Amino acid sequence: MNKPLLISNEQATVGVTLKGGCITSYTLVTADGDFDILKSFGQRNKASFPLIPYSNRIKNGRFVFEGTEYQLPLNFGDHPHSIHGVGWQEEWSVLNHEEGCITLELIHDGTQWPFPFKAIQTVKLSGADLYNEIQLTNLAKTSMPAGLGMHPYFPRHGKAVLSAEVSKVWKTDDTCLPIEKVSCPSHWNLTAGAIVDELYCDNQFDPWPGTAYINWPDKKASVTLTSSEDLNRLVVYAPKDEDFFCVEPTSHITDAFNHASQGKPQQETGIRILESNETWTVWMRLSPHLA
Repeated sequence: MNKPLLISNEQATVGVTLKGGCITSYTLVTADGDFDILKSFGQRNKASFPLIPYSNRIKNGRFVFEGTEYQLPLNFGDHPHSIHGVGWQEEWSVLNHEEGCITLELIHDGTQWPFPFKAIQTVKLSGADLYNEIQLTNLAKTSMPAGLGMHPYFPRHGKAVLSAEVSKVWKTDDTCLPIEKVSCPSHWNLTAGAIVDELYCDNQFDPWPGTAYINWPDKKASVTLTSSEDLNRLVVYAPKDEDFFCVEPTSHITDAFNHASQGKPQQETGIRILESNETWTVWMRLSPHLA
């Protein structure tokens, strides 16, 4: 495995790997030792990865755009759908690497995804805050459908509590495709603050105003997650019997390209249509607090 590239200052250290453009670690430097805000997970050693040029799933890897049907590779083992785009599985290159900031670039040739594009990702420390920005440019001669997001993994650190102002959530089938949007049931009441160990979900909350709070009362620590205006839907993945959970700001609903081709308006799907050479920018910020 490639050794992560590091950015750091007196308050925090962040690791980044070129494989997948992943953040591999985000650790605060405290008087009591290092404190992990993000948790590295899986063989790819990812603590957060970019969702480019779509998030979550596309049913059976197939969608129709402007009258043409496309078949994507099924890119996640034996899972029946294509998942999380292509950025997290490709090799990025370094555009710039300074002490507190790294900028990566991915030029996609239109193979795993049928439209060529350029993505530039910035990972930067501002004090203890971590800022992650994605710029996506359509390099095709035609328009391109797109969605963006980030997929951070957080440690539970005991009884983590997640809070966000949300009232609606997508119910899903056994393969995590959306069925219908309903009012949040009591056990997914994030507005009141939910104990992550009791959530058990892999669902999208829609809409979301762009701020979420994660509190670790056992550690007297918390982090505020904020995002750009276009990232207005929140996926929460809280599996049973794991020591992590994910809180993912995303721009569109799951399987949005197929919903769009079936006539759902852009306001409901969140799909962005990029014209040739058009660039779209989104961002996420993590702001930690220690008592």
